[in-house]
Amino acid sequence: MRCRVAVLAFADATRDGRTLNICRTLAADFDVTLWNLAPAPNEPVAWSWRRLAVPSRGRMLWRWLRFVVVLLWKCRRERYRLVWAADLYCLLPAVVLRWRSGARLVYDSRELYGSLASLAHRPIAQRLQSWYERALVRWACRVVVSGERDADELQRQLRLPDRPLVVLNVPFYAEPRRDDRLRRRCGIGTGEAIVLYQGVVAEGRGLLRAVEMLASLPQVHLCVLGDGALTSAVAEYAEQCSVADRVHLLGSVPYSELLEWTASADVGWCWIEPVSHSYELALPNKLFEYAMARVPVVASDLPAIAEVLERFPFGEPVSPTANADELAEAVARVLSAPERYRQWADRAAREFCYERQQPVICRLVEELCQ
Repeated sequence: MRCRVAVLAFADATRDGRTLNICRTLAADFDVTLWNLAPAPNEPVAWSWRRLAVPSRGRMLWRWLRFVVVLLWKCRRERYRLVWAADLYCLLPAVVLRWRSGARLVYDSRELYGSLASLAHRPIAQRLQSWYERALVRWACRVVVSGERDADELQRQLRLPDRPLVVLNVPFYAEPRRDDRLRRRCGIGTGEAIVLYQGVVAEGRGLLRAVEMLASLPQVHLCVLGDGALTSAVAEYAEQCSVADRVHLLGSVPYSELLEWTASADVGWCWIEPVSHSYELALPNKLFEYAMARVPVVASDLPAIAEVLERFPFGEPVSPTANADELAEAVARVLSAPERYRQWADRAAREFCYERQQPVICRLVEELCQ
């Protein structure tokens, strides 16, 4: 009998690449059930997809409590050999499932939750969240992170006996076809360039600075693929800067479509502001998704990002405190020699692909399922 694995995600997994990649990897050798907030996609998957009825709107605390209660009720008769908590918010139900059935527990800490940018101005909430993580992580058999610097920092913060296992947040290898999908969607002319940001629309992602930058680049448009709390602020700021006709807020798309959308851009935006310690050490998945789409980037020269661009210079690293003019100059440099950057992106794509991460995950799960 194949080992039964439950993957828990307090998210719409159709838009969560890391969770989907974990499921895809484990489903080849294990009996995998994904518990998440979204209905199954139209295309078939190799694992069991289970949706939890949680409101999509409202205060996050109440949505999370509903998620925990509904998940534990649905799993009351299930017995798993291993539970994979796909983020901090799944740690509590994962621990309960471990207690209930003797399952092994893997905690995938995809961020430094003890220093989140979203809680930078809410110190009490940040302390409570940090306490929650420290109290529950002791029940995890292994902790997984998405970068080497995160591994060192989390081991220190949580006083872990073993260094967390690093699984890079990278896409599966692909060779996307470049087309005009974004141009058609947004009505952008062939003589104009597209700077694309993909991901959560939130503080610290440099989006307001990107809007400012457009004033110096009259032939450049900014496309945003994603949703988040800062969406309305970006739209309002574009109006204030008189560039609203060149800022396109497109919402999020399913992860299965993301690569094709990305491949139709000219420059990928990965400029992060160090508004929290988590961001200072960030190695965002969008950096590797741009590379897989063969799209050159403008990115912050924060340590982890700078290391990647030093090995594979498929874009321009810029100070995380740069002004709009400096960022505009970096975009102009990329647009002046796109093929050179694309060649480096192709090399990076062959190195930073999920096929290289799969053996690490499979060895871990095989060891814990014995």
